[in-house]
Amino acid sequence: DLDLPKVLIDNSKAVEGFGDDAKVIYGQKKQEELLDNINVLYVALTRAEEQLYIISNMNLTSKGEVKKDDMSAFFINYLIMKGFFDENIFEYEFGSKVKVSLKTKHIDVSKPISVVKEILNPKNVKIAQREALMWGTHQQESIEYGNVIHEILSFVKTKNDVDLAVDKAVESGLINAKQRNIVNDTIGKIVNHPFLEMFFAEGNQVLNEQTIIRKVGAVVKPDRMVVSQEGAVFLLDYKTGVHNAKYKKQLEEYEAAIELMGFKVQKKTLVYIGEEIEVVQV
Repeated sequence: DLDLPKVLIDNSKAVEGFGDDAKVIYGQKKQEELLDNINVLYVALTRAEEQLYIISNMNLTSKGEVKKDDMSAFFINYLIMKGFFDENIFEYEFGSKVKVSLKTKHIDVSKPISVVKEILNPKNVKIAQREALMWGTHQQESIEYGNVIHEILSFVKTKNDVDLAVDKAVESGLINAKQRNIVNDTIGKIVNHPFLEMFFAEGNQVLNEQTIIRKVGAVVKPDRMVVSQEGAVFLLDYKTGVHNAKYKKQLEEYEAAIELMGFKVQKKTLVYIGEEIEVVQV
């Protein structure tokens, strides 16, 4: 009745009192839990090679009846079926205790581990965080490649930061050393592009991936905002894949949020990162 899309409730029998729909759902969930337990029990009972020992509760009602939907009921009902069950007997045996498998002599084939000459320094271990190490020379246009370039560009404030940003990407495992040149070349095409010079020039304030909290609606996070000494704002967003009209709308939402703070957006640009770099003025 509260028109909530989702709520968290206790998984107890009280749920049955929340209405007919809740009662049906609760019953279904309990049956699913029972089925899961039966599957686990099946696995446990079918793995023994010679002897199987089972320890179970004797869960009976106050009237001495076998409880329904209780795992112990399977064992009690089995004993009842066999005609053996007695509430005062707590151990039952079937089959023979004699071991029938052949004794085998254990032959140690393990190889000793030689003493290491030098302790491994954990700082020398670099973990690849992305699928970048899978790139081939013909996969530059992949979305993953564009995303990695995007992340490296978040370290770049001006053109002078490119080498340091690529070094950081190698050290963090984002790319490997063999990919340094191709990544450097791609980023160089972006920071040196004639339409993008003002975005990577010295003397401006650069805000990479800074969150803007709007009065109405969700927060926005432009890839790059550059504020000139005169107070003009240049907006830049990196994209991968094909052109999409929603990207233009996204930049317009960024612009509206920025201008509500008293700034004037002078330029909005999209950069598509792929095998070739494409710059689109919005």
